[in-house]
Amino acid sequence: MMVRALNWLRREIPYSQNNSLARWDLNKGRRYRPDCSGFVAMAWALDPRRPGLGRAPVTWELPGYSYRVTWPRMRRGDMLLHSAPANRAEEHVRLFAGWADARRTRAWIIEQSSTYRGTVRRVVTVSSMRGLYKPFRYRLIR
Repeated sequence: MMVRALNWLRREIPYSQNNSLARWDLNKGRRYRPDCSGFVAMAWALDPRRPGLGRAPVTWELPGYSYRVTWPRMRRGDMLLHSAPANRAEEHVRLFAGWADARRTRAWIIEQSSTYRGTVRRVVTVSSMRGLYKPFRYRLIR
């Protein structure tokens, strides 16, 4: 997962919600929409040509591929999901890239965040995320 995510980070993939601007994953196996949910779907190697859907899952569909974990048990490659069913445009998803300190108060995240930043890696405080984001792990990882 992390090799795939870091590949997009190194390539500085620009952000877009337009499916026609889909970008290749590592080794050019599949193309993914370069927005926040497309980035996580790419990192998790979800099939962007799902039968009956024909695209990678969007933010609110990603929990169907994962299960909840607690903050202290988060591992690299886990997803941080901000859900807003009343306004889907406010939803966002990030990939957890590791703890930035031994006390686990700051975390490295990788995300597709906006049209002017594209794929970024940065440190955020857990306290700033805890009320908005919930951690999930891809269901094929135990």
